[in-house]
Amino acid sequence: EAVAVQGWALVDCARLVRETTAGAVPRALAAGCDLGADVVDEPVQVRGVELLLREALVNLIDNAVLYAGRGAAITVRLSRTRDAVRIDVEDNGPGLAPELRARAFERFVRGAPHGEGCGLGLAIVREIAERHGGSAELLPAVPQGCIARLTLPQA
Repeated sequence: EAVAVQGWALVDCARLVRETTAGAVPRALAAGCDLGADVVDEPVQVRGVELLLREALVNLIDNAVLYAGRGAAITVRLSRTRDAVRIDVEDNGPGLAPELRARAFERFVRGAPHGEGCGLGLAIVREIAERHGGSAELLPAVPQGCIARLTLPQA
């Protein structure tokens, strides 16, 4: 059964991205990844549940750390369009085949046959994004790698 989630409020995504990225740096370093954030200086607000949005972002960062591999650079980037807020977790790892990118948000699909996890991370991310009126997608990075993009309506 669905749990009623309290706490819909204005969430400052700039602060959320900075804090969540900083919190993930020790895990990234342990995995041999360079993790950083590229965030605008002014508040960027969405209406939502901060706990859920943080969970979605942690999932995206953890996936990048897990699949990009040792030596990878991962950047969490916050940007804004006219009416949306975009959080990208971009890595320069091997990337995902297009057919796997399309299926990655399905439950129990994993990006590699090895690796921990039950394949629910991206399904959870998509559910959180949609609950907030947004979307989640995986895109190829240029020249290589993957961009996990969370798009949310701007408050």
